[in-house]
Amino acid sequence: MTHGPPALLSSEEFTSLLEVSKADAQRDIPQLHWERLVALGYALRRLGVLGLTEAGIRRLAAGNDQTHLSARVPTE
Repeated sequence: MTHGPPALLSSEEFTSLLEVSKADAQRDIPQLHWERLVALGYALRRLGVLGLTEAGIRRLAAGNDQTHLSARVPTE
């Protein structure tokens, strides 16, 4: 199965994804962040608690270096 490039996350959203990975040690993250992480398939909300999906684990492993995640547009 081929996966496309990971979705770009702001540094704050990536920090929220890291918080989700902490399970019981999660701090409260902004609602917009968890909604986006769930919409992207990186997190799943069950019984009021967020958990990482396999896609979320892969996204964390990819890091948040925006330069290699974004498409490079040639400049003239």
